Amino acid sequence: MPVGVEVRTVSPTELLPAFAGLYGAAPGDLAWMAEACEAGFVALNDREEVLGAVGTRPSPQHGSELVGGVFPGPWRDEAALALVRAAHAEVGRVYLFAEGYLFPPEVLLEAGLREVGAYRRLSGRVPYRHVDPPVGTQLLPLADVPDPETRLEALRTYMDRVGHHAVTADAAADGAGGFDSHLSVIALDDMGRGVGVCRAAIDGGKGRLDAPGVASGWRHTSLRAALLNAVNTRLRAAGITRVNVDSWGDTPEDLAHDLTLHLGVTEETPILALG
Repeated sequence: MPVGVEVRTVSPTELLPAFAGLYGAAPGDLAWMAEACEAGFVALNDREEVLGAVGTRPSPQHGSELVGGVFPGPWRDEAALALVRAAHAEVGRVYLFAEGYLFPPEVLLEAGLREVGAYRRLSGRVPYRHVDPPVGTQLLPLADVPDPETRLEALRTYMDRVGHHAVTADAAADGAGGFDSHLSVIALDDMGRGVGVCRAAIDGGKGRLDAPGVASGWRHTSLRAALLNAVNTRLRAAGITRVNVDSWGDTPEDLAHDLTLHLGVTEETPILALG
């Protein structure tokens, strides 16, 4: 550990004051973030000043996400490395979204973390490219499939991708995440199981959607592209001409497909992992 930086293990709730400073929000507004963490770590200098803080939020197949970050200042790089290494020593494999104002990506890459994915926002005109769903599936508005278990099946198709977390029951409710169940589309197989989903909403006159989740057994088919087309069709019918697509941990092939739709990357944050 760098000389002059000490990392202490704390309970997740003790992270809230530091999180408030890092994210510029009231501690109460970030309680959900602390509650999702299993362990907490705070970095301090020799004057007991808080240099940064992270909590470990479990991910189904990728260890734990480190939420939080480090404050600007001369100790920033040392504090970031100390926190990442302390969390890794305690919980094993960890990853983080290397947003520049929270974590210094260049320093972490030099220290041995590797890039395993990215958060991206792609933006542009609502694409038109008709794609039929593969044989054995049907696409329906999410509003037409009210069964929560079927919705959860579809939502869980994201969970093996880095950057995603275990889906809770409240995610299946209408309006969860601010999404519109009439614009969102779910894919069912011939047994009625949820094998894909693409959630959408209208924000500020633009479409907003998450890149589709598709069950692993269907990822070699046209299902992902068909889900995108189905949602874009519904957005166009609502008079929407511009769209933002958010993705976490999509593959290079997914990105290449989306770029062929004349969507451009307007935001990108690398996901770095250790372990």
